[in-house]
Amino acid sequence: MQKYIILFIFSILSLQLSSQNHRITYEYSFKMDSLNRNLIEKELMNLDITQDGSNFYSSGKFVYDSLTSIEEKRAQSMKSHHVDFSKIPLNHKIEYSVTKKYPNFETKLHTAINGDQFSVLNAGKLNWNILAQNKEIEGLKAQKATTEFGGRKWIAWFTTEIAIQDGPYKFSGLPGLILNIEDEKGDHAFKFVGSKKVIAYPTFNVDSEVKPLEISAKKFTQLWKEYTNDPTKKIRQIFSQNSEAKLQMFDNTGREISRQEILIMRDQQAKEKLKKNNNFLELSLYQ
Repeated sequence: MQKYIILFIFSILSLQLSSQNHRITYEYSFKMDSLNRNLIEKELMNLDITQDGSNFYSSGKFVYDSLTSIEEKRAQSMKSHHVDFSKIPLNHKIEYSVTKKYPNFETKLHTAINGDQFSVLNAGKLNWNILAQNKEIEGLKAQKATTEFGGRKWIAWFTTEIAIQDGPYKFSGLPGLILNIEDEKGDHAFKFVGSKKVIAYPTFNVDSEVKPLEISAKKFTQLWKEYTNDPTKKIRQIFSQNSEAKLQMFDNTGREISRQEILIMRDQQAKEKLKKNNNFLELSLYQ
């Protein structure tokens, strides 16, 4: 894994939220296959903080979305229906984002199931156990805390030298910024890389025609279970509702693959992917 240059490190004793925006960057290490814990993925994640709240997302996904948006606009300006994404590198694995609204820290997970977009409201706050252990992280004095969340036990290190009660993913509620946090098995870990002041945050490319459905965590778990039990349900419904719907696929010989073959292939592909992506950060959400 390449080393990331820390652009700015907060060195002041206490940082209060002001008109200045701040971006905290973390290195996220995760093991999505519980049967192959030697396979460790890593991705840079940004926590963008304003007076009103925060937005946690993949840095790589933002770059990818920005480049695809440019290609789409280029095609529109040329009145072309062909958009070429083949030259845009796909260097990210994390598709979700998490937003929090201050001061009550209303937290939402923005994610998808089989192309359907959802905004999942997080119920309740974390119960932290603050311990006496201290250590230094990137020149900042950090203190240890533990909690249980999403079916896992977590160990966090936070600093009161940065008086922002926030952290990566859905983690918040400690008397300072969470610098590092990982579950006790070491399957998911967020490590503080650095921070910097940002004059203005970039605008995310949001399709106004596709509004995420706001649901509870319980409803999301139900929908996820339905998907894992029947991954091709959505495409079957499309076929049944419109017998003329076109979805053409061809094999290596140029033979057109039938709808039934497409369904079987998609079902197998989805189940193979699910076998290797079984160790989610929130185990309780993806039951």
